Amino acid sequence: MNNFVAYLNTLNNANSSNENALAEAQITNNYYKKFHVERNLGFYLAEKLKEKPTCVILTGHAGDGKTSLVYQILKSLKMIEEGSSLKKHEQKYSIELERDLLYIKDMSELMEEKQLELLRKAIKGKKDGVSSIVVSNTGPLINTFRQLIKIGHIKNVSEDIAEMKLLEVMDKNSGVEITVGDSEILLINMARIDNVVLVPKLIDRISSDELWEGCTNCQKVDACPIYNNYKSIKDNKTNVNSFVTSYYRWLFELDRRLTVRQILAQLSYSMTGNLTCNDVSESSSSEMKFRYHFSNLFFGYKGLEVNEEARQIRAIEELQELNLDSKETKYDYDFFVKNDFTHLTDSTKEVAFEIWDKRSQKYRLKPVDFMQTDEPYQLRKAIRRMNFLFGRFNEETTNYLLDQLFSPVFSNYISYRSKKVTVKEKRNVKATIYKALNFILVGTHLEKDMGKIYLPLQRHGTGNQNVQLLLGELNDNDINVDQEYLGSIYDDDESHYEINLIFSSGKKFKIPLMLFDYFNRISLGAVTTSINPSLSHGIDTMKSQLFNDYKYRDENEIIRLLIHTLNGPKLIKLQIDQLELFVD
Repeated sequence: MNNFVAYLNTLNNANSSNENALAEAQITNNYYKKFHVERNLGFYLAEKLKEKPTCVILTGHAGDGKTSLVYQILKSLKMIEEGSSLKKHEQKYSIELERDLLYIKDMSELMEEKQLELLRKAIKGKKDGVSSIVVSNTGPLINTFRQLIKIGHIKNVSEDIAEMKLLEVMDKNSGVEITVGDSEILLINMARIDNVVLVPKLIDRISSDELWEGCTNCQKVDACPIYNNYKSIKDNKTNVNSFVTSYYRWLFELDRRLTVRQILAQLSYSMTGNLTCNDVSESSSSEMKFRYHFSNLFFGYKGLEVNEEARQIRAIEELQELNLDSKETKYDYDFFVKNDFTHLTDSTKEVAFEIWDKRSQKYRLKPVDFMQTDEPYQLRKAIRRMNFLFGRFNEETTNYLLDQLFSPVFSNYISYRSKKVTVKEKRNVKATIYKALNFILVGTHLEKDMGKIYLPLQRHGTGNQNVQLLLGELNDNDINVDQEYLGSIYDDDESHYEINLIFSSGKKFKIPLMLFDYFNRISLGAVTTSINPSLSHGIDTMKSQLFNDYKYRDENEIIRLLIHTLNGPKLIKLQIDQLELFVD
């Protein structure tokens, strides 16, 4: 019996046994110390509290790890014993700080009057040499700040100005102290923190040898699907990390960021499927290993069937919406025609081949029965899921697979995010964006490099226009692509490069993954492609700015027409002088 299995089953919401899904319950569990990943942000804030009296405020969404962070900070300051629970609020002397520290576990647990009293005490305590840590959701935090200003406890600022200042700080999330009126705070927005960087650490913890030692002496270990999942991850951790991290990065770039709690829910469920040790017997078959294989559980399946309970886990629901396992890959021929499963790791190959062979025999014996079901299709999807997580990939083949599954530019974008691009890479990115901008602005694909992009007046919904009135133009040297390094002062794991499109006018536009993907599809000849409303708004803003910055500013009124001919675009200039028309 391994009690860690029971602990994992309490970390997800796929059934009712999720008492440890909340941090308040987790920190008192015996496994918390072994499983918990300490955050660099916690070390940073502890150091800030040591430097001088500081009011730290943590805000964000439920499940973002605010309570766990408070616990980590208090433990590092030796103000709480391992496994002890946090009080709703407490002020006590810290030997490490050589001063009092007040912590408020969660403002939303307090009555409004108590919120006002304690937030005032936390903010004003700095002047009395008292440090503080306050946890609050965004709404209650702003409302309480407004109330404190209204009754005069925070001076020299209006309610509206203070609210705008707080929202601006939450958006930038720089990790430095700011002044609101006559008060200083260090505000951290946990909802803006990149949780994807934690995923490899979480997978390391969930597959730590120490936590699975209890299984080695179990008589059921060879038949156990849970232990098989642990072994499968150990055998192929690099590729498991790569696929899982890439999936979470894709959601992050889609503005569907997951909280730490939501990530943990999927990973814990994928290890056990909420099976207990008692559910496994020595005679458990390979069919059970297949049904509860990590690759199936991670996607919310039990074998070939969708598990509706698993869809309660948001990360699983999002993954099923992507339909990644329905996409054909270059490995399909080996698996489904040649019945060659050598690309899978040994432990996964054993399960996959036995299930495939058994099902294939049934198909051959009763082909009509199986032609009337989607079971063969679902089986192919299951094999693909196994390959995504437990295939034998090197860096090149991993990138090829991820580009097939997510976006043709996905692996390049991840590379550009993590390191300085070469001159060649920068030129390639610029060429892609240049072609896309020409189509977006002119409405036609660039047949040859003209050294400039025209800015014509376009009519919407009328198809291609053979003749267009020109309002301005961009030269090739007006456009540049560069990287900006965004360093995090509180967590170097979050530091990364950002791709920017820079114009000679000085205007700069960030190129996130989804916009890069959109530009790439357009540059390759796509006429229409979907784009989310926020990116569409960003493109419209860019177009408006370009028309304003690069419009013609002739002293003499010249009318320019762009005529699209079979031999390519042709520019005609018209000038009117009284009753005469001059054409160039």
